[in-house]
Amino acid sequence: MFSKTAPVTESAPDVVVPAALVPISHLALDLDVPPNDWAAFLAARNIEITLDDIGRMSVSRVAARQLLTEQREAEVRRREKAAELERQAVERDRAWRAQLGGGIPANAIPDGVAPAAAMLQAAVDARPRRTSVLQEALAGEALTFHPIGPAAAEE
Repeated sequence: MFSKTAPVTESAPDVVVPAALVPISHLALDLDVPPNDWAAFLAARNIEITLDDIGRMSVSRVAARQLLTEQREAEVRRREKAAELERQAVERDRAWRAQLGGGIPANAIPDGVAPAAAMLQAAVDARPRRTSVLQEALAGEALTFHPIGPAAAEE
């Protein structure tokens, strides 16, 4: 039944040996399909499309390697750009958080007091206060003159 051997056929002269070619359908597994067409995409890069021994559109292995290398380099650039954008976003977030007020803990707000009022009072309490004459005297510091009225006109 299977004792006959298949007849030997020679390739057409315009067909390239398949080992030297990569079918475009195989490239499409690893590369994103161009928006217009493979033919236009490859023609823009001066890559020739040839038919392999079974009639598939193919490119040379060198061209396929070039396309895959371009894709890898584009992915590296994309990752670097994404990392830079992430770093910038983190930096902007840190700067924004640094501008925010510290606020006060929730358990420090008395019952019946609005949170805004409690935060305003905490801000007033946090301001430095002048020391009284008695405190200065007890600390052994020189007395500071604090005028009560408007400043005297300079002569």
